[in-house]
Amino acid sequence: MVVRLVARINIDDLKPEVIYPRGEKQDERIAKLTGIIQLVSVALERSDVSDEKKGTPMYMKSDSGVVGYCQLDDHILICEGDAERETADALRVIIDRSNSSVQELSEKVQGAVERRGKEIGDLWR
Repeated sequence: MVVRLVARINIDDLKPEVIYPRGEKQDERIAKLTGIIQLVSVALERSDVSDEKKGTPMYMKSDSGVVGYCQLDDHILICEGDAERETADALRVIIDRSNSSVQELSEKVQGAVERRGKEIGDLWR
């Protein structure tokens, strides 16, 4: 199972910050992220997220994977992956450390994504 993208988007100007993976071709990631931002923005508008639901991950599923997202303060968090569990894990890392720098968040997400033993535990679920 793979997490392909984790990003934090400023609600005011929709400027994205790619948190994971770092150092890859940013132009391609930003182009893909633009489409995801549009989908998530519409979903958030339609769901009219209340204050108590802010910070609660929601998911859009397709045949090719899952996009997890949530609104937290003045940002939208987005994670794209193969399965809901992996995207939820990555989102929780960011939600729990929302005031951290992008570098710190990137390291924490990478640690959560690459954690050994999850693959074996998943076989029993």
